[in-house]
Amino acid sequence: MDDERLEEIWDEIWSLLEEGQSEAAVGRVLGALNEESDSPELRYLLGVSLVDLDEVQAAIPELQNAAETATGWADAHSALAWALFRDCRFEEARAIMERALALDAGIPEVHQLRGLLAERAGDEATALVAFAEARRLDPEGYPEPLEMDEEEFLSLAQAAVSELDEKTRALLDETALFVQDFPAEELLTDADPPLDPQILGLFLGRSLLEQSVQDSGTLPNTIYLFRRNLERAATTRKELEDEIRITVLHEIAHHFGWGEEDLDEKGFG
Repeated sequence: MDDERLEEIWDEIWSLLEEGQSEAAVGRVLGALNEESDSPELRYLLGVSLVDLDEVQAAIPELQNAAETATGWADAHSALAWALFRDCRFEEARAIMERALALDAGIPEVHQLRGLLAERAGDEATALVAFAEARRLDPEGYPEPLEMDEEEFLSLAQAAVSELDEKTRALLDETALFVQDFPAEELLTDADPPLDPQILGLFLGRSLLEQSVQDSGTLPNTIYLFRRNLERAATTRKELEDEIRITVLHEIAHHFGWGEEDLDEKGFG
């Protein structure tokens, strides 16, 4: 495949991804790989398209292929590091992230990932420097995050619960609500496949539709909110308040076995 043909496919795939047509992007790349199976660029495109579909574990071998074939390609290493992070393979993600940083220190996504990994490791000083560099390189993509103390955060979460009718609130009496900075590794890896470390909230337990009298004596259902992830998901205080409310109500919906239509019907969509 000549360079002109590869560039044409490259532009086409990115256009599909920008339009939210990830499945079409995967199909298009697979078709192109029938022509040129050893192209690192096509393996990279397949990997990022699969990540866009949340098929992270399927994406990792494709991105590894691209990074190992094009050893000096920083973007391939960056994408692989992010996929490994998404799959909770934090030590592997750190090693590949450092390689990407050595290849090109000007990629903001790499600095953001460095900050997230340092934050999880308890290295706040490194995290602050890394986040600041990502923000300097891409202020629009990585704006200054809002900060809210845990007490106020919990107060807003409880305010969201108070929107529910009395009967519904009564059914939540034995459901615990916790605010954590970010999800602990064991919470993420208890799921198969692992959950994204950037999730905003998590419901653990069984929905009311699944419970029975045999559940008496089991651990209570729990709703977790992840403060730093939520803070990064907002650019204004109003957005943060809305994100907290939406996340609380959606995690409660899991408890009750509600779907999106149920939330909309109750005015919580």
